[in-house]
Amino acid sequence: MFFTNQLLFSEQTLNQIHLYAGKWLDFIMVAFTQLGNEMFYILVIPFLFWCVNKRIATIVGIAFLLSAAINDIAKFLFINPRPDAANLAPQIAELNRMYCPVNSPGFPSGHAQSAVVFWGTLAYVVKHRLFTIFSLFLIIAISYSRLYLGVHFLGDVAGGIILGTVIFLCVIALIPHYDRLWNTGIIHAVVFFVILPCVIAIVLTGNEIAKSLGVLSGFAIGFILNKDKSEEITFSIVPALAKFVIGITIILGIKEGLKLVFPSSNVFDFIRYWFMGLWVSYGAPVLFMKISYLSKKSE
Repeated sequence: MFFTNQLLFSEQTLNQIHLYAGKWLDFIMVAFTQLGNEMFYILVIPFLFWCVNKRIATIVGIAFLLSAAINDIAKFLFINPRPDAANLAPQIAELNRMYCPVNSPGFPSGHAQSAVVFWGTLAYVVKHRLFTIFSLFLIIAISYSRLYLGVHFLGDVAGGIILGTVIFLCVIALIPHYDRLWNTGIIHAVVFFVILPCVIAIVLTGNEIAKSLGVLSGFAIGFILNKDKSEEITFSIVPALAKFVIGITIILGIKEGLKLVFPSSNVFDFIRYWFMGLWVSYGAPVLFMKISYLSKKSE
């Protein structure tokens, strides 16, 4: 059976492939793993949407959010454990205890899967050789950091890379149909981007599933409601920083503020993250257009 394979799912493999080079490498690996954390994407995707290029941000954002939802569903279905610190070498065991998520299944690795989808899709739409090389490096570094920290088995990371590659290939096949998403009718949009994700979030009882589906749903609906079809955004550093600070502050306000109001449940987690997604693709752009300084073109 797949999960009983000793090469892919044993702490001994992690002990053998770990690079012992001191605390400086620990610091670097933690930095790479931070690039695969939720907060990194919460910061980067809105910045791309508000300040750089709406088309690129939408393609990359929906690809990432879809991947996150699929990863959460896969973890819910497989519920495969993460490495046990008791079976790891002392140096890795210490890292495992510090950075291993609590009560989160291991397969497939969300960091590895998200890295493939996010950086792979971004490299595909940017189409610049140096950026593609940089993206490949980050995919490898982020994926290896999960093994280095002892928080995933080799099979978890391999599974994340494979699943991420499948999603990436599906995304690039659908890119030519980008305009159809924007022109989706409101009835179809509500069915496919609100009702269906909400039902899945309710049926599958993991809160992470509700969160990823919620933000995907809100982002997609906001994108469809947004009537400003301009894709290129003239970048000017001060207005861009102002939009970013205002926008992220409100995202965090929605995320933490509604947590104080709503009880902890799948439905309310879905709603809370739905409003976060809607703010990114609809609320914030509408607000910025009403503030002349933030909407003006740079010289």
